[in-house]
Amino acid sequence: MLPVRRTWRRGLVAALGATLLLAAPASAHPFVRGGEVPVDSLATITLAMAHGCGGDGGGEEEPTLEVALEVPEWLRVVEVADTEGYTAEVETAADGTVDAVVWTADGEGELAPDLDLDVVASGEEGDERYLAVFQGCENASYRWVGTPDEPAEDPAIGVTLTAADPDSPPPPEEEVPAADEDGPEDPVDTVVEDPADEPGDSADDEPAPDQTTAESESDDTTTDEAAAPGEQAADEGGVSVALIVLLVLVAVVAALVAARRRGGASTPGAGPEGDA
Repeated sequence: MLPVRRTWRRGLVAALGATLLLAAPASAHPFVRGGEVPVDSLATITLAMAHGCGGDGGGEEEPTLEVALEVPEWLRVVEVADTEGYTAEVETAADGTVDAVVWTADGEGELAPDLDLDVVASGEEGDERYLAVFQGCENASYRWVGTPDEPAEDPAIGVTLTAADPDSPPPPEEEVPAADEDGPEDPVDTVVEDPADEPGDSADDEPAPDQTTAESESDDTTTDEAAAPGEQAADEGGVSVALIVLLVLVAVVAALVAARRRGGASTPGAGPEGDA
């Protein structure tokens, strides 16, 4: 199977390859069912592909594997409906607008699928507008792009704009998701104010009496604990000085006693002989 994914852009802006040149022109072409779209109204249109690829030359018609609708400026795509057997992908431009809707077959595809989507058309009642569509199969494809101003081998899908439907007004272009309705409009810019900055709540800023007492007792305990080592060091220093002074006094007294003894022993005329 030839890859047809993402091939629609080349098909809309470039000439067909050799394989496409061998394919016979289609006898019918895709169309919008009803051929009309109301202006400035929410409308559901059905893009009917009408046939597969090939088959006009007597061969077997091939199923459609890819369809791409190039969204013009006058058409706004609101929603793409689910189509059984196909996966839809919305492609957006750099500015966020939808510029294409691509349907890709999940399996073998169908010959002529019907593709539904909700749109809002702009313009004047009676205007003729055209939709460029790419249809891709396994071995062939079509570029439905021809208009009166720019003719091509395969004509584009023509629609006529009709009067607005008062019972189906268009939805706003930018809807706020339901999940954001209860929240702030812009969570990023939300500023949380500090309750301390609000006037009139000075009583709330003052600590409770119990809390003040507890903090004061805690500070006193901390001060006592910090002062205890200094007082203990001062007490130990006083004991050491007193002990040193006592030892010095004992040494002095001992020295005086020893000196007196030595002096008494050496005095002349001491003893019996001196008395006689």
